[in-house]
Amino acid sequence: MKGIVFTLLGDMVEETFGLEVWDELLTTANLDGVFITTETYPDADLMALVAAAHEKSGIPVNDLVRAFGEYMFPKFHESNPGFFLEGQTLKEFLLSVDRVIHVEVRKLHPGAGLPEFAYKDVDDSELTMFYRSPRQLCMLAEGLIAGAAKHFNTEYTLEHRTCMHDGSDSCELHLTMA
Repeated sequence: MKGIVFTLLGDMVEETFGLEVWDELLTTANLDGVFITTETYPDADLMALVAAAHEKSGIPVNDLVRAFGEYMFPKFHESNPGFFLEGQTLKEFLLSVDRVIHVEVRKLHPGAGLPEFAYKDVDDSELTMFYRSPRQLCMLAEGLIAGAAKHFNTEYTLEHRTCMHDGSDSCELHLTMA
């Protein structure tokens, strides 16, 4: 996992709960808290922080990961405005994630462990995304989608039809946009 993910998680925790809580999570997870944004860190370190946050807050892990994804989206937009086109819709943006954005991210960060998305473009108001990743962070994807929907001012519903956590080879995320 790239250091930027840890940096953003730290920012979220500090903004929401304060520096002391972030320090407590780092201590519980046995991490020093020094993350270089372009470096790669073990996925287990992120999971240790999430587990520590769950232990401290009692909030379910999936809810924490989803909230983090939602927090990440505006930060992603702020640091990568070139990925957003004038007049683009939520659906157009989501269709660009695997075909455009992840291609560019791999150029900038070779070896980045990005998820893969396949799509079933149902009609103007529906899209099915098939998420695959050994990390199984589908709830992070759900949070990023929620953040994107806010950015594009689009109401939507999401049905998580199949999930890797239940043994499927991918997560099927079906979106209906208003």
